[in-house]
Amino acid sequence: MPPAPQEVLAAVAPHVPAALVDPARLRTIAGWSRRLPPAFNWLGFECRLTADDPRVDFAGCCEAWDGGREQLLAALARDPELCGPGPAALVRAWPNEPVLKDSPSVWLEFDFVGDGPPAAFAFLCLDPACANTFRAHRGAERPPLAGLVAAAERGATLLLGHAPSAMSIESLRRAAEALPASGRALHVAATPHRGGDDLRVHYALLARDVPAWLRRIGWPGDLSTAERALAAIGDEFRQVGVQLTTGEALRPVLGLEAYVARGPADFPAWQQTFTALAADGACDPAKAQALLGDWWGHATVALPGAPWRVAVHRQFYVKLTIAGDRLQAKAYLAIFPRYTLL
Repeated sequence: MPPAPQEVLAAVAPHVPAALVDPARLRTIAGWSRRLPPAFNWLGFECRLTADDPRVDFAGCCEAWDGGREQLLAALARDPELCGPGPAALVRAWPNEPVLKDSPSVWLEFDFVGDGPPAAFAFLCLDPACANTFRAHRGAERPPLAGLVAAAERGATLLLGHAPSAMSIESLRRAAEALPASGRALHVAATPHRGGDDLRVHYALLARDVPAWLRRIGWPGDLSTAERALAAIGDEFRQVGVQLTTGEALRPVLGLEAYVARGPADFPAWQQTFTALAADGACDPAKAQALLGDWWGHATVALPGAPWRVAVHRQFYVKLTIAGDRLQAKAYLAIFPRYTLL
């Protein structure tokens, strides 16, 4: 099973940039993480990069193969309020329902607002080749569309507490069907705690394929702004994540995520991307520099509850949200704890 989240957070705390995660908020999240079981082989902070938005949320990825799922199920038995009714229903059904059996992971996100407990929502992974990453293993075939759509519909039903709209599932299916050969449908989520029954669906595409795909599926948003966002991300990011929102209709909001497993020291495109985003007003230059300078790296540590030493890798990726002609940037401070014998 993975290491305990609170121990992993203690190990990375000295590296968390205060410009991105206020120290008081970091203490709140670290203290709250004691409720979480040793179930997550990816942890992360979601930070807004505009100057006037201090919000920070927290997330983790639980996989089926490494004992994390069993730990999460046991934690829910002890603490039924751990992650809210929808995510809890999904996690409980995950190992037992045939339509969900090929899903390799569930991502839990906890929205921290004010001083109260966080509100949780979940992403169900739809692609067995993309458990805790955004890229498929080389040569992996895409899952059959019918099974993917059935898993998405059942997962959404569990997360919402009722069946999603037929149009939302049809939009998901059409978007997946229209993907180019290298594209994949990765996750489906629902956020009823934010109001409404829309679904959020995450796809992975080559960056160059995104505009034509958006045209094919009839995305109703501002395509010129999406192209502006892709230009800001830059050509060095070969693959991007694309988040669509769908309900009774496909919504004009769009999310674009850029990720690469190389840091600023050996991937200069990161600096170019954040320079472009700052020039567009999508991020605060001071926050961007804190991210580029203080976070990326790794260390091997001995954690109190871990049976072996743990290599803790610190990475980040960026997300742009497009609403109308505006861009807003977020950063995800990603933490990958891995046992090591070295």
